Amino acid sequence: MTRIGESLVQGRTGKRAEQVHRKRFSPLIAMLSLALVQPLAACAAVESAVPDKSFDVACNESIGFLKEYLRIDTTNPPGNETKGAQYLAEVLKKNGIEAQLFETGPGRSCVYARLKGNGKKKPIIFLNHIDVVPARADDWKHPPFSGEEFDGAIWGRGALDMKGLGIAQLEVMLMLKRSGLTLERDIIFVATPDEEVGGECGAGWFVKHHADLVKDAEFLINEGAFIDSQADGKPVHIDVGISEKSVLWLHLIARGNAGHASMPMPDSSVNRLVKSVSRIIDNPPQPTILPAVREYFKKIAPTVGEPLRSAYADIDDAVKKPETYQELLKDKMKSAMLRNTVSPTVFKAGYKTNVIPAEASAELDCRLLPGVGKDEFIGLLRDRMKDNTVEVSVLDWVHTSASAYDTECFRAITEVARKLTPGVPVVPTVAPWFTDSHWFRELGIASYGFEPFRIDAELLATVHGKDERVPVAVYKDGLKFLYDVAAMLCTAK
Repeated sequence: MTRIGESLVQGRTGKRAEQVHRKRFSPLIAMLSLALVQPLAACAAVESAVPDKSFDVACNESIGFLKEYLRIDTTNPPGNETKGAQYLAEVLKKNGIEAQLFETGPGRSCVYARLKGNGKKKPIIFLNHIDVVPARADDWKHPPFSGEEFDGAIWGRGALDMKGLGIAQLEVMLMLKRSGLTLERDIIFVATPDEEVGGECGAGWFVKHHADLVKDAEFLINEGAFIDSQADGKPVHIDVGISEKSVLWLHLIARGNAGHASMPMPDSSVNRLVKSVSRIIDNPPQPTILPAVREYFKKIAPTVGEPLRSAYADIDDAVKKPETYQELLKDKMKSAMLRNTVSPTVFKAGYKTNVIPAEASAELDCRLLPGVGKDEFIGLLRDRMKDNTVEVSVLDWVHTSASAYDTECFRAITEVARKLTPGVPVVPTVAPWFTDSHWFRELGIASYGFEPFRIDAELLATVHGKDERVPVAVYKDGLKFLYDVAAMLCTAK
């Protein structure tokens, strides 16, 4: 088992904090509202710390921003994110927060803004990306770039991934600016292009050229994990991403003699490639349990029934039992945290049915747990393939580390959750996909995937799928959650 960098991945678990009674409020929450006594209550008639606006007005304002933002088509490729960047910058400037645009390429721009505090603590970054994946209008019930409200939800490509969170972050900055509260941290807003295809022309460009603008930050909040919820909206557990799996894309090439297909060649390029890939599939990587993943399963164990409850409670033992392990693998999202994965995705060979080709190739999408190196993993695959003549080369390698989860930021999320959703566990997660957070972790900034929206399986399926939308009630509750976290982190106790 590979030893993962414990200083990054391993959290410190202390005594379980006592349950906070629903009607017990900190002074900060009291300033926000004396009426909020139910978990994740609706925003209507709730007074925020903004002097001249109710919290409900702030919610409606940001929903208006979101609808307008969703109408800006920033599909990547090609991107054209400058239009979205200009919109965000204009909203910030109209509300007294200076914003800068940095061109990263033709039609592509980053947004940078900073709300100043008194400097007693290091800044926090709100990171979001402007681009969205393609959407085919014919597949949708409502147009993907309409930004319209139907059936109690705001529809549009990017509503969840991730224009919704971006606008919520922007609104939280405006609310804190208007509140009159003394901020002990600067709040930095960064919106980037190009995340959906790797981020080289977005967050990667920004960190390379303007790291000086953010390197003093202590924490970062980005996309990566939602509030896992039931179909009725009841939250089950609150996920906070401390890392993502590293991306390793490989290209395999097998070569051999060409010939007439009527005279089979056992060692043809196609045969050897197929056998090599089959051996990888038949011998997948073994489970590796990170400390954070162990805690994740242990904390969510009480939320499920048997036999999963016992399996989650002792995940190290569960993965050693073949039958139990196969049951765990049925949940593709959760099981992705238990192991490195390999998915064959592209095969190319031949040009005519009766010709044995001299070359055959395949592409593999490998996702590696934090701390696993590419050379180490490629060596493992070579051992599995048992054919040294098959060439292996790297198409892409995005290495990620992990952020500690014994920090003030993680504790603030946990504390707010205790008040708004008593009894719902906050758990560290490792996302199977990548985000732009890894660029900032390289600067030493503790970065977390935290989207405080209650998402069930149906809504999750719309991310990169059709009919993407965010229910208005879910958005409002998420804005409240994010505001409370930011206020707790940035204001004097």
